[in-house]
Amino acid sequence: MCGIAGYARAFSSPLELEDEAVLARMTAALEHRGPDAEGYLIRDRVAMGHRRLAIIDIAGGAQPMRADTFGLSVVFNGEIYNYRQLNAELHGLGFGARTRSDTETILNAYAAWGEDCVRRFNGMFAFVIHDRRRRRLFGARDRVGEKPLYLVHAGPFFAFASEPKALLEHPAVGREMDPDAAARFLLFEHVPAPRAIYKGMTKLLAGHRFGVDLNQGRLSIDAYWDLASDPPTPPEATSDEEWVRRLRERLTQAVERRLIADVPLGVFLSGGIDSSAITAIMVRLQGHRQVKTFSIGFNDPRFDESPWAQRVAEHFSTDHHHQRLGPRDVLDALPTVAAMLDEPFADPSILPTYLLAKFTRRHVTVALGGDGGDELFGGYQTFRALPFARAYNTLVPAALHRRVVRPMAGCLRASHGYFSLDFKLKQFLRGVKVPRGQRLWRWLGAMVPEELAWLLTPEALAGIDLDALYAPVTALHSKVLNHDDIGQDSFVFIKTYLADGILTKVDRATMACSLEARSPLLDHELVELANAIPSRLKVRRGKLKHIFRQALEGLLPQDLLNRPKQGFAVPLGAWFRGPLREMLLETLSERALREGGFLRPEAVQQLLREHMAGRCDHRKPLFALFMLQQWRHNWLERPTASSPRPVGVVRETRITARAAA
Repeated sequence: MCGIAGYARAFSSPLELEDEAVLARMTAALEHRGPDAEGYLIRDRVAMGHRRLAIIDIAGGAQPMRADTFGLSVVFNGEIYNYRQLNAELHGLGFGARTRSDTETILNAYAAWGEDCVRRFNGMFAFVIHDRRRRRLFGARDRVGEKPLYLVHAGPFFAFASEPKALLEHPAVGREMDPDAAARFLLFEHVPAPRAIYKGMTKLLAGHRFGVDLNQGRLSIDAYWDLASDPPTPPEATSDEEWVRRLRERLTQAVERRLIADVPLGVFLSGGIDSSAITAIMVRLQGHRQVKTFSIGFNDPRFDESPWAQRVAEHFSTDHHHQRLGPRDVLDALPTVAAMLDEPFADPSILPTYLLAKFTRRHVTVALGGDGGDELFGGYQTFRALPFARAYNTLVPAALHRRVVRPMAGCLRASHGYFSLDFKLKQFLRGVKVPRGQRLWRWLGAMVPEELAWLLTPEALAGIDLDALYAPVTALHSKVLNHDDIGQDSFVFIKTYLADGILTKVDRATMACSLEARSPLLDHELVELANAIPSRLKVRRGKLKHIFRQALEGLLPQDLLNRPKQGFAVPLGAWFRGPLREMLLETLSERALREGGFLRPEAVQQLLREHMAGRCDHRKPLFALFMLQQWRHNWLERPTASSPRPVGVVRETRITARAAA
């Protein structure tokens, strides 16, 4: 796992390429992603930098890696799990490997198969190749979106990086907030791709690749992979037992692929069925070797899953490591997490995820996790709510909903427990009586567009089309109208909440601790299988993840298979009225809001008063506002870089990888 950064100026540009000092600053900004080594390469108006977390072929995998025979060089973040199989095929074609590194596999695969090489990779990745002969840059991001890649393109100038903080070190990259992106953040609790929070910056979408013509600087982007949008195989075509057999087989293969490493490896064990399944399969695959498992627990039993993690660890006799945390531990981590996020992010589970990663990194360099199971197999409460939504929309007239039901629900006194009844009811009512394509995100999000009309300043609203904020989500939904409700929501979950929310959280939290996270459930072959499984096998008579539980019969204890889902949550609502009160009020003070010019101070103050008095539970919008203001303070109030200037011709420069201090 690593961090990559770089930039290029087309041969048509009158400006000289910035020197290695700029590249060094960009690369240094990603040191947390790769503390083991650094490397730079500047030639032919292209600069490439790399920070390395050494996982595979520690001695031979230094980057940027060159294949001078083909005129290629590459920087790469991630893992290609099938690199050994690809190397065998490439060897037969005359492309021999000099190292045991999967980075070299990317170079040889590109030399052999061109830009379609990416279709052959099984892994998580973001990479950029400089093809000197074709005067071209080529890059891609993995299918589901485990590894990030940010881009800046302005005429003949192009830059890329694993995180925005590296791009901000380049003098040609501005540091101005995109109001439209900020509005979307307040809806989705993250900035949905392809947008980024900074004007002029974008994210490469999951499953996409790009090319840059270095003669003129033209950028092209296209999708090389997507989930099938056709309905799943008719139920009669495959028996239930055959679906279960295929799922168990693919799951085992996915875990086995992710055990390749030359460094210590473990598992995030929450006690849920996803991480428990991965633990169980690892134990079977590794035989006599004791699997290392890691969990954290909280003093508040409403938010604590650690007894279940302990139960699984004891059942499989793992080498279990557990850390118990109090409120102060989580609260103390909040400023650190807020400061590291160079793009605002408002899923509070990033706090325990960061603490778990920090604890795990003391013992191992790689950890497998259970991300993806709920999106693929129907594990969220929203799936259970679908029949109630259909019934409600049939039985309750819109006027009654608007004038009576929602006002009555609004009178319920707020409770700050784990997914309390009042919270679930209010979220449910917000997501019915709306266009079908908007329903899921009205259930999930911190706010809705109508609330932004009240919350944002007139100046901010002037540049935002509120009616268009849900357009990308409704467009995704329209691609699967021939699916049933569960299939439609699963598709949107995977393309939005998983790609831009869950995986952003995992990448940022683990990489901040120099820990590589691997997600077997996101193996693209397993994802494709899950997408083909009929919905009736995912949610059956209100039971979530039915087929996944069936596939784990005999592998996990029965009490674990039958336990209800519990998320990785923190009691934010209560903390905002207690230990976080002072920090919240300071961050959202009238002075700070007026200086920002984006939010109406009187609207935010009303939210604060209602929450502090216990009349309403505004935990989600308040945390989104808190994280937006924290981001503004940490990333917009710093001095901006100077503008580039025309100079002479740059020399070829190579700074070889060296151990980090």
